Amino acid sequence: RTRGPAVQHRDYLSRSRRWGEMTEPLLASSVVGGDPVAPPLEPLAAEGEAAGAAVAPAPAAAEATADAPPAYSFKAFAMELGLGRFVAALEAADLLGNYVDTCESPLTLFAPSDEAFARLGALPDDLQVLRELLCVHITLGSLSHAELLNTRSITTISQQTHHVVLADDGQKVLQVGSASLERTDVQLPDGRGVLHVIDSVMCCIRLLQNCRYEQVWNKTVRPSPKVGLAGEWRKSQDELHAILIHCDTWQPRFQGLRGSVVPLGVGGPAGGEKAHKSFQATKNTFQDGTVHFSELLILEKPPEMSKKKRKKPEDNLADGSMSQQPALDGNQSSNYRIMFSLYRRFEPADGAAPAVDPAAAA
Repeated sequence: RTRGPAVQHRDYLSRSRRWGEMTEPLLASSVVGGDPVAPPLEPLAAEGEAAGAAVAPAPAAAEATADAPPAYSFKAFAMELGLGRFVAALEAADLLGNYVDTCESPLTLFAPSDEAFARLGALPDDLQVLRELLCVHITLGSLSHAELLNTRSITTISQQTHHVVLADDGQKVLQVGSASLERTDVQLPDGRGVLHVIDSVMCCIRLLQNCRYEQVWNKTVRPSPKVGLAGEWRKSQDELHAILIHCDTWQPRFQGLRGSVVPLGVGGPAGGEKAHKSFQATKNTFQDGTVHFSELLILEKPPEMSKKKRKKPEDNLADGSMSQQPALDGNQSSNYRIMFSLYRRFEPADGAAPAVDPAAAA
């Protein structure tokens, strides 16, 4: 069962309309090829500093400065909301004074509650991992609850994409990535953006080991990709999926890889459920927050090897509308990417078969 797919990330943000036609949605995803780009952490320079000149304020200006209101402090604002652990994490990652307080663009902050940080336990010791984890909680621009309801996904400043969906649990709680919104539309002072309080620390997907550019059809991907997870995930429900993306058409090939699903719980799916077919025949592992796709095999034939009848652009559907699938031609390349996405299994209330919904993509 699907809820209206939405996948956009990194290089694909400008083509988000095409992603709306996908048959399966994603919670979060990440693409092989290129390391995540963290936002610059240098403090913003004043005009005089940017020009390389030392400017001494005039006496009158100094008096005006003394009467000016105090500088914006997110720390003081967030502490009044009871978000002390979120503030402490931003300070530890050097993102508070060097980014949140000084960013010239409005921000949307998804702030985990103190209870969520307590459930997570110790923060990552590695400074870069901590920064990337917190950056998946920040997006550029001010996105209210109403605006989130009208979008399918958002991209954070770390280029990870979060799927946005209204939970179908009777309470109609908005879910962004792997977290649910507890409190919404807390306006930051001076038009600096908006803050939403969430019930968990969002999951951050990090590529630890890339694969070679050249791979062989019907062979395992080498070297085998390794993906690191930071934050909070549900061991009994969450899975990490590897999805093949064709670079020319920007379309996913959901059946293009074997061994592409790794449950994030110990010993596979919870409750004695039958394991996913992509997991049964492989030795993929998940341990200490690292997923190792050791037997990821390429099933998708390159376009020049496919013997299937190729559709032409003028091929229409029965109702006269254009086909949703991209037209194939002999000039398409054999270039693909791999996107890693976090999916969540859930048990429908009506006793139907378990469904899988996306949460985040990086």
